[in-house]
Amino acid sequence: MSAAKINKTEQMEVEALALLWWMPLTRGVLLVLFGILMFMQPAATLLNLLWFMGIYWIVDGIFNLFEGVRGHAEKSRIQLFVIGIVSIFAGIFILGNPLVAGLVSGVFLAYLIGITIIISGVMTIFARRDKDKARQWRLSGLIMGILYVLFGLLVITHPVSTMATLIWVFSIWAIVAGAIAIITAFQLRGLATSK
Repeated sequence: MSAAKINKTEQMEVEALALLWWMPLTRGVLLVLFGILMFMQPAATLLNLLWFMGIYWIVDGIFNLFEGVRGHAEKSRIQLFVIGIVSIFAGIFILGNPLVAGLVSGVFLAYLIGITIIISGVMTIFARRDKDKARQWRLSGLIMGILYVLFGLLVITHPVSTMATLIWVFSIWAIVAGAIAIITAFQLRGLATSK
């Protein structure tokens, strides 16, 4: 394949990606609202937290499936489908069984949450690395993935402390991750409007 065809293909991928700027914006706004709600109501029950998390995972999973359908490289498409399906099923389970999810051992729940976040972070890091050509978007995806992995490791290595301070930890994570997603959305929007 000639260099001109490769550059044209890369340019088309960047343009297609730029048109999806509203997806990270929606994710970011949901995460920031999620974080603020937890700060405003620190005495909220784990049940309410699980409801918020279930809704977010379903929305995030739908967006990942949509991105996978958009036609990226085969490896990225598979990764997006896996993340999307796992997120949707986790969200549906939590919303459908909030009492069961709330009664599950705190340590087990911390491990489950931590592992899910780490998997999402690793998938985000590798998906962004091989499918995105815009430097700023790659960097934002890498930062987001690293934040997910670090947060997941924190949850797994300190499950009891995490459960005791779950609301504060999740609210800080949600606001930071949401802010990065919003910044990424506006970077993508800039790419879309510059074409």
